[in-house]
Amino acid sequence: MVGGYLLLRGDQTQFGLVTFILVPFVSGFAVAAIVRKPGRIAACCFTGLLLCLLFLFFVGLEGYLCCILATPLVAVGMALGALIGYYVRGRIIDRMDSPGKKTLLVLLLCPLFIAAADRVERPIRAVQQHETFTTETILSTSPERAWDLLAKMPRLDDPRPFLVAVGLPVPQSCELDSPTVGSPRVCYFNNGLIEQKVTDWNRPVFMAFKITRSTLPGRHWLTFIDASYELSGVGNQTRVVRATTIGTRLYPRWYWRPFERWGVTSEHEYVLSNLQKWAQPK
Repeated sequence: MVGGYLLLRGDQTQFGLVTFILVPFVSGFAVAAIVRKPGRIAACCFTGLLLCLLFLFFVGLEGYLCCILATPLVAVGMALGALIGYYVRGRIIDRMDSPGKKTLLVLLLCPLFIAAADRVERPIRAVQQHETFTTETILSTSPERAWDLLAKMPRLDDPRPFLVAVGLPVPQSCELDSPTVGSPRVCYFNNGLIEQKVTDWNRPVFMAFKITRSTLPGRHWLTFIDASYELSGVGNQTRVVRATTIGTRLYPRWYWRPFERWGVTSEHEYVLSNLQKWAQPK
């Protein structure tokens, strides 16, 4: 599993089915091709998965949150590989002449199989998918005051949502150079910053920003593209809708999209909860 990961890792700008399904599948298949008893196959697969994830974390190749989120997908691939490998070995390989040599040949072909599958999948996962996630809240203040709070955010210090508390970058403050289209805006995090450029400035209704640079560590497969705030009056309150568009090369999308939504909206909730506190009548 570690060898397959290192073979496919590259510059960490894209991960797909080969990484999360095929490499674990081949690893489980290899275990079942050598180990005989089903109980021992399961124990070897579990131990191998655990050791692989611990290795990736402790040598700094992946964060612990990424390892945890990927575990269910990797475990399913490994279990399927072990199951199929168990039946292939018992019903085909063991009934052939020189089954030991046939098993060795199969194991030697595994890296070639992974490399070939990676080449086939590479054009597919190289396509960046754009996803837009939104979160809204109600502030107990006028749109004009809410606008001022959003344009230049003071230090954020509200209790953090779960994902922000356990590993996502923590927003701290934002600074705006001038309230005009084309003006730079910088948002500071606990471990880096995101530089933006104002692309729409319609006070007090709508503001939008294009992400021009980010120094946040990790997640090379994900880029922030743009962000916006839409404000509308609701009686003597203000509805604020925060939207963020990301570009991602993490597949399969049906598995990773909910986690990406969770991560982006957790950042939204943290910022909006601070706004709610600042907007409370004194």
